[in-house]
Amino acid sequence: MSKENNQSRDWPSEGLEHLRACPICAGERRHCVHQGLADHLFNAPGRWDLYGCEQCGTAYLDPRPNRQTIHLAYQDYGTHESQLDDDPEQPGTDWRGSLKQAILRAYIRVRFSSKPFKPRDVFAGAMWLRPFLRPRFDAAMRHLPVSIKPGTVLDIGCGNGRFLAWARVAGWQGCGTEFDTQAAAVARAKGFDVHEGPLDELVNSGSKFDAVTISHVIEHVHEPSTLLRAARQLLKPGGHFWIETPNINARGHAYFGAGWAGLHPPHHLQVFAPKALERLLQDAGFIDIRVASSQSGWRAMASLSRLADPAQMGNIRSQAIREDMAEFLGHSDAAQRECITLTATVSA
Repeated sequence: MSKENNQSRDWPSEGLEHLRACPICAGERRHCVHQGLADHLFNAPGRWDLYGCEQCGTAYLDPRPNRQTIHLAYQDYGTHESQLDDDPEQPGTDWRGSLKQAILRAYIRVRFSSKPFKPRDVFAGAMWLRPFLRPRFDAAMRHLPVSIKPGTVLDIGCGNGRFLAWARVAGWQGCGTEFDTQAAAVARAKGFDVHEGPLDELVNSGSKFDAVTISHVIEHVHEPSTLLRAARQLLKPGGHFWIETPNINARGHAYFGAGWAGLHPPHHLQVFAPKALERLLQDAGFIDIRVASSQSGWRAMASLSRLADPAQMGNIRSQAIREDMAEFLGHSDAAQRECITLTATVSA
């Protein structure tokens, strides 16, 4: 058996596709970043080799699951469960959770909506007392524009509807797309319209939205450029586009290596470099592309990384504090953040 087949021996051999070149720029010059990667979060089958493109910097699996068998990776995938603390319209599980919900709801109403100030919104002041948290929470709200009246927002890959529920607090009307039937059902139970069919069905329906967001989805799809072109077609002229995905150049990858959570094979078919994703947005027709603050910092990614054992946690906490403060003070190098977070628009 060849080494390449041996690396993916637990995956059906007929369910693999061999690329030989970068799926983003078609560059053939590459180097092996990691060999024999495995899924340590959800125990999907297979061993995977990750290559780095020397032309655009993107890292990609080769071979990788094809479209007919990729569902095997998601049989025990569990990122979309509903949690009370995720729902801004429900009380927390204890008094601390309820207080946190009240503070965040107040902050959203004051920061992101045009609703009249109410006495309960005094809770928003707690966020101003911890200013280094504001950029991260603004990122969690996906930098929805505050200069316009809230409109309609489409979340591509909406999961259980967590973001849409928070956007609703700010006055936005949300709907989503989601391939996971169970997660879509949770989002629908929260009152959101969720499309489960192919994205081009939604495009062909003529639907248009004031904002379109894509959070940690593009690394999962076989044709990222097709996804972005569909997103552009669904966005109204002058609308707000937001995307976030793991960054192969992240400090966390340098620190954790093959154990870094951002690799997540075989669910993540490719992990982008910042310039590669920016170029892909340009090619799809987006303009005014800007780097934004990220909601996924060192601490969040480290907590999911295989090598984040208790013996390391002291160093991880210290590093997380330094990363948080550097980003708040504007000293953080966006090219090495854990995630690439971009905003853009389309011509009016």
